[in-house]
Amino acid sequence: MSETLREALRRAAESAPAPRLGEQLWRRGRRRRRVRRAAAALAGVLLVAGLAALPGLVAGGAGPQPADGGPAPGVLGRPYPWQLSYEQDLNGPVVAAFLDPDTVYLESTGVLVGRDGSYRLFPMNPGEEFGFISPDGRYLARWSEIVDLVTGRSIPTEDRARPLAWSRDGQRLLLVVDRDDGFIEYGPNGESDPSHPDDIGYYDLATGTTKMLLTVDADTPAGAFSPDGQRIAITVGKGDRPQALTIIDIATGTPNLLPELTERQRLAGEAAWTPDGRSVVLVAADGCGWTGCETWPDSLRGWRMQYVDAVTGKVAEEAATARRGLPGGLAGWRDGEPVFVDHEGYPEQAEKLVAARADGSARVLLTLAAGAGGLNVPRDVIEHGTFDSRAANPLAVQPWAVVCLLLCLAPPVLLVVVLRRRRRAVRALSGSGVGQGAGADDLRAEGGDTVA
Repeated sequence: MSETLREALRRAAESAPAPRLGEQLWRRGRRRRRVRRAAAALAGVLLVAGLAALPGLVAGGAGPQPADGGPAPGVLGRPYPWQLSYEQDLNGPVVAAFLDPDTVYLESTGVLVGRDGSYRLFPMNPGEEFGFISPDGRYLARWSEIVDLVTGRSIPTEDRARPLAWSRDGQRLLLVVDRDDGFIEYGPNGESDPSHPDDIGYYDLATGTTKMLLTVDADTPAGAFSPDGQRIAITVGKGDRPQALTIIDIATGTPNLLPELTERQRLAGEAAWTPDGRSVVLVAADGCGWTGCETWPDSLRGWRMQYVDAVTGKVAEEAATARRGLPGGLAGWRDGEPVFVDHEGYPEQAEKLVAARADGSARVLLTLAAGAGGLNVPRDVIEHGTFDSRAANPLAVQPWAVVCLLLCLAPPVLLVVVLRRRRRAVRALSGSGVGQGAGADDLRAEGGDTVA
């Protein structure tokens, strides 16, 4: 550029009138700066709140507390709220199952722990029972169905059939089919009795058929297959009356009625038969009936086992008395010792899988994280497996969790990008000298208006 042209441009610029900038333009600029600052502050608050809430979410997968008296050989942690469901990624056969109340489904949700240590959620409807696992960990017995945890297939059993127990080989499932009316119907004289005798039978996985053995009132049943699978022990009777322990021969369907149980006695659980098949185990409460003991656990002063001869019905007491804890079902036998789920202190304290020793003490095999409950371990694992510590993988997430994470991170990230680009643009503009006009004194000298 020649000196003549440069001088002409300078004079033209000096003689040009100053731009008239209205007050509204400056207000608009200040308003935009305030909005950007408020957005940045809001993004910071959201980021801090998210980081503060993260430990609470992650706590779902934290390891469990050790059992009283020392750490347990095996521990099970809880799942993360965003854990994959079993339908999205099957993980059967499983080595454990339990219920967790703190998942994204806002209800108690089933949790399946696979042999590879994977955790999967099993969503349920409100008030629905989870069910229990077959001895080999492949099947989940539920109301009117069996779920294959390897293929995801649902196998229907019988309408309104409640599962009670698996046979030791896992091929038969003991059922009680509810025959009560689903509604109240009044007779000509105003009488009404919706209660009807129930059907007791078993479902055979190999044939896909159900065989009924007995029709009797069974309002609060509990049952167990004998070790050879040829007999069934079951408690029958109306809910407000004493329950009768009955032994049913599967081949003939002939029932052998044993003495009635008191309110302080109940069938020990799914593995209530002794390994030799001669006796059936009962658990007897001291200090309260079992219904009251479960409602007010502090009233339970102790419990003990009783052995009922499967032929004569003669009851023999064990040597130990006043065992501690609140026993759930007898889930199996390990090294000749009966293995129970101990619910003492639930949900504040951890549930435990314990072996009841002959001297009255308990050997802890597995501990579940406090807050979770309904521990269910396959019988094969109890009797022949090992109890390893397992924790959920936080990266095994459902797709919606990834989308939510991206939506939460997108606003602050975009805001940071926009602010950085704007800052670079301002710096580039300042360095180039563009837009640097005459000062206020120069404008007055040229007769222009000053800008406040």
